[in-house]
Amino acid sequence: MREAVYLGLDAHTLTCVLAATDSSGYQISAKEFSTSETALIHHVVEIRARHKYLAVEESSLAGWIANTLRPYVDELIVCDPRHNALISRSGNKDDVTDAYKLCRLLRMDELLRVYHTDALDRADFKIAVQQYLAFRGDHVKLKSQIKAKYRQAGVVRVEGTEVYSQSHRKRYLTRLPTKPRQKIMANLYAGLDGIGHLREVARADMIALGRRYPEIKQFQRMPGVGVVGSHAFSAFIQTPHRFATKQKLWRYCQLGIIGRSSAGKPLARTRLDRSGTGILKAISHQCWASALRTKDPNEVSLFYEASLRRTGNPVRARLNTQRKVLAVLWTIWKNNVDYQPALFYSPPKSAVIAQALGNP
Repeated sequence: MREAVYLGLDAHTLTCVLAATDSSGYQISAKEFSTSETALIHHVVEIRARHKYLAVEESSLAGWIANTLRPYVDELIVCDPRHNALISRSGNKDDVTDAYKLCRLLRMDELLRVYHTDALDRADFKIAVQQYLAFRGDHVKLKSQIKAKYRQAGVVRVEGTEVYSQSHRKRYLTRLPTKPRQKIMANLYAGLDGIGHLREVARADMIALGRRYPEIKQFQRMPGVGVVGSHAFSAFIQTPHRFATKQKLWRYCQLGIIGRSSAGKPLARTRLDRSGTGILKAISHQCWASALRTKDPNEVSLFYEASLRRTGNPVRARLNTQRKVLAVLWTIWKNNVDYQPALFYSPPKSAVIAQALGNP
């Protein structure tokens, strides 16, 4: 009976390899077996140790594996495979070697963790949101294909949404030069209708599951945050307590800043970190853009204008506003408070006094 073992699981659809090392790095065992719940549990349980620590790389199987094996280990880490890629490419490459390398990285605490919730209702909600976003993306792609096919046939006046409507399709189809092209376009229209229906069903499912989470209603009180944005933020973040600081939240939302330097000299300009979840960055951008389009000023547009005056740079002002959007959503959720415009922007005292005195 060993005091502690470090386990690395190289998981694939058909087979898995489970490697084990002790606290000194000594390789204990590596076993290959078929991918099943029974086999996973059996091979983890049969390793004799007081404490077991397991690492598995993020994949489509990772969530299921994590939920299956968490009760049988002291700690289970789902890690980012991109972070391990450089080390994995060095030396030999096979499943056993990869599993042992996971053990070594786990023992040295060198793994970049990927968050996975143990709450099945949260996992279901995230999958429902992802399904809606996928159908929405497919719907947009089909619309682009339809317009492209018309332009390919010389029908160039297809701006707007009229070309997709049921009442105008026949008129547009008659402009195509041949029957085969009309048949192809009819197929695209049928696909558009089918995806459109699935999109609406997925949206209804997303909203129904979202009723469990009160923070979503608070998110929608912020100008520019709509139904999809509020549900997606809740689904992808899952819990606000996973981030210790707002800077870590920004990095997860692709709005963190990274720089490279050597000997005190910058190697390149600072830029946004491309790792993270792009949909959350898009939500903050949509909030900023929608808030600017309103007739009357709101806290989001006022914050942007104040940031623009301070920085003199529209891009920096926009990014500051996007980060503020995410930080406020995160804060009201984390602290379980209602959304208030003052949380986003409060005018300077001088401006309040001037307004009270009737000065412009």
